[in-house]
Parts: sequence; C-alpha cells; structure tokens
Amino acid sequence: MFRGVSEKTNWRAVIIGWAIAIATGIVLNLLFEAAHVLLFGGNVLNPDNLTTALVALSLLSGFLAHFAGGYVAGRKAREHGGLQGVMVAILGFLFVVAAALIISAIVVATAGLFLVEGGVALPALTLGFAGGALLASLALLALNLLGGFFGGKLGEWETGPVNTSGGPDSLRGRTR
Repeated sequence: MFRGVSEKTNWRAVIIGWAIAIATGIVLNLLFEAAHVLLFGGNVLNPDNLTTALVALSLLSGFLAHFAGGYVAGRKAREHGGLQGVMVAILGFLFVVAAALIISAIVVATAGLFLVEGGVALPALTLGFAGGALLASLALLALNLLGGFFGGKLGEWETGPVNTSGGPDSLRGRTR
C-alpha cells in the first residue's frame, strides 16, 4: 500500500504545494486579522484567548491555504491530484509536529539553565491538548486534508499549459 502511494507521489510538486500553502496561510491570516481589527475596533486576535472566532478563522484559513497548495501540487503533478494535495497537508502536519518536539526538547533541556533558577514547572502530559483544543486541532487537520484533496483534484482536472521546465509536455499523446 505505501509503496503505491510513494510511487504515485510527486515529491517536487508536494514541496512546491507546501510552500504555496505556507505563503497562502500567512497572507490569509494577515488579511483575516486586518479584517477583524477593522470590523471589531482594534481587538486583536491572540492564541491566549481561544475564542470561537479565532478557531473559525484558523479552520477557514487552513482549509483555503491547503486548497491552494493542493491545487498547485495537483496541477504540477498532473495526475493523482488528490493524493498530491493530501500529501501537502500531511507534510505540513509532520513539520509542525517535528517543530513542536524540537522546541519542547530545547525548552525541557534548558529550562533549569536559562529561564529561571530551579527550572520551570512542566505542564501535565496533555501538552495543552485537552478537551476543546484537541478537538479543534483534529478538525483543523481534517479540514487541511480535505482542502488539499479538493485543491489537488481541481489542479489535476484543469488543463492548459503548465510545463515551465522546458522539457516535453507530460500530456502529449495522452487523452483525458
């Protein structure tokens, strides 16, 4: 099963799609933040105050960012677009998990040395993912996967000139 997925995955397209998803996510978050400040009079959204608006905007921007990244990956790969889009979301998820683990390891390793004398009291093993935060994170992952899938399918489905490498066109001699 995994061999088939690995053979069908165009990693170059996935990495390009992931970069597009990151850029799109940053732009969308800045736009949503600006719109929120303009509409609601200067109250800036922050992760310390986990409100419904913040969760909804996070879900929406994650879906749209991975839709754009999946679209680019599917368009670049020209086949198995849904898989390419899902792999964009999975690659992003794996990088977030890796970054969280590295940062957590650095904080745990250096807490007694650099932050305060006697170290820092470590939180419970839930790592902040208890109750609603865990459900919101799982919903975000599911929407990112769906956004990547649908974007990839749309990118695969759309036809037109896409080859920018100067090589032979991958659709030549192939009918849809």
